[in-house]
Amino acid sequence: MDGMAEAGGATKPQKPPGRGQLAAAALETLPDGVVSFDADLRVGLVSGRAAALLGLARTARHAQGVCDLLEASPRLDREAVAVIAAACLTATLPDGDAEADLRLAGAPGLRFGIRRATQGTWVLAITPETVLAGGGGIDPLTGLSDRAMFEARLAAALDRPARRRGGAAVLLVDLDGIRAVNQVLGHAIGEDLLRAAARRLQAAVRDGDLVARMAGEEFAVLQSEVTEASHAAALAARLVDLLGRAYLIAGETVVIVPRIGIALAPADGADAALLLRRAAMARHDAPAEGHGAWRRFTPDMDVRWQEARVMEAALRRAVAEQEFELHFQPQVALPSGVLTGFEALIRWRHPERGLLAPGAFLPMAERLGLMRRIGSWVLREACETAMRWPGELSVAVNLAPAQFEDGCLPGSIAALLAECGLAPHRLELEVTETVLLANGDAALSQLLALREAGVRIAMDDFGTGHSSLTQLRVFPFDRIKIDRSFVKDLPLGGDAPAIVRAVTGLGRSLGIAVIAEGVETDAQLRELLAEGCDAAQGYLFGRPVPPDQVPGVIDSLRTPALT
Repeated sequence: MDGMAEAGGATKPQKPPGRGQLAAAALETLPDGVVSFDADLRVGLVSGRAAALLGLARTARHAQGVCDLLEASPRLDREAVAVIAAACLTATLPDGDAEADLRLAGAPGLRFGIRRATQGTWVLAITPETVLAGGGGIDPLTGLSDRAMFEARLAAALDRPARRRGGAAVLLVDLDGIRAVNQVLGHAIGEDLLRAAARRLQAAVRDGDLVARMAGEEFAVLQSEVTEASHAAALAARLVDLLGRAYLIAGETVVIVPRIGIALAPADGADAALLLRRAAMARHDAPAEGHGAWRRFTPDMDVRWQEARVMEAALRRAVAEQEFELHFQPQVALPSGVLTGFEALIRWRHPERGLLAPGAFLPMAERLGLMRRIGSWVLREACETAMRWPGELSVAVNLAPAQFEDGCLPGSIAALLAECGLAPHRLELEVTETVLLANGDAALSQLLALREAGVRIAMDDFGTGHSSLTQLRVFPFDRIKIDRSFVKDLPLGGDAPAIVRAVTGLGRSLGIAVIAEGVETDAQLRELLAEGCDAAQGYLFGRPVPPDQVPGVIDSLRTPALT
């Protein structure tokens, strides 16, 4: 009868849930993790919360014994496993302690309690600690684990017995663009963005994986049960995709660029500090372009890292012992070709590698926080050298973002000019859009004070950034410098001539002089003259030379170089 009735027409009753099912359902409602066991230390029920706190893989939840279950946890070291198992055994003995509370260094962030549940049954309760000894535990901004928790759990995972030690992967995640958001949109939106990124990270991993905020915009994932490198690669690719998607924060659409480095255990190291360092090397190798990227550690990265450490030590010594020198490249007026001054360009006289151009060491100096000291040295050296030049020849000096940080730049330059005896109008300070974005209103106010004191201000690399035109609206620059990338392509046609024509026209309409850098050929010069460019510098007029060769350059350009 449609399969709905048994003999006699009675409907088959639903089987009520068993006591085991009810007990399991009750366990899932508890805030703490719970594992039940009997007098033989055989595991009964394992709540989902317990599995998550212990970082257990799905198969590990079916372990037969307490020791097997604990040893399968990547978050317990061997000593913690032994202590907890011994306490469980003691609780089951006739004369043993019926209850125990355990806080173990080898079980970071977790507290354990053992209680008798029924006759012949005990429970191991697992409670998360919000704070680790030493002040770590939970990141207050995102609610994720912090660096101390991550490092402790990574060490515990690597300390598991060999027979229970599965593969693990460390993924270090850096979010490029957070600092720009803080500077442009404010720290409140930046913090909301970090929280949103943290939620995406947590949603992308398994229950047994650990996500932590290490510092600033740096996050980390401890991926457990990694039996093949492709598992970590798949997770990294997924994170790059998720984290690189646009965020809507307080009505603002924000995009950041994730960079991820991967190190696998034991292939890339069996020590927690080594794995983190190698993951950081791999992340540093991932390009910060496009929508983000990931890299896995390779041995050649270690070689480059060692070389970089040697270079860093040498650079610190160079700053302390002033192993730098300035070279000076002539700048001429157009169309006359009359020499108007020089740009000061720093060089490093490396004891082994010889004379190094700024691109070989300034990015490292900026990363190491050395730019303020280097910038101060360059300013002094340039001004003292310019005082030995005849007439009204000027000297142009590039400024770094770090030189604006303390707000003292106008005062220090005024004192330097007074000490050297150099007239303020003979000093030109070149700033890029990066400088202005990094320091915002503080940079603009200091530049305005310098300009009011008679120092000339130029915008360098004009046209290569995103808001160069905006900067021209908010600050009265004395000169615009056309980037060499546009000058190089002038004779080739394309959009370079149109850009140069637009910049020179903009300069005329705003009353701002325009200088082109990187002029190397007569063809480039003819294009610049045709567009009415005011000044130029480049190999066509002279290469950068040390101070003792500047008088010869002055003599050679004393008469107009162009007709």
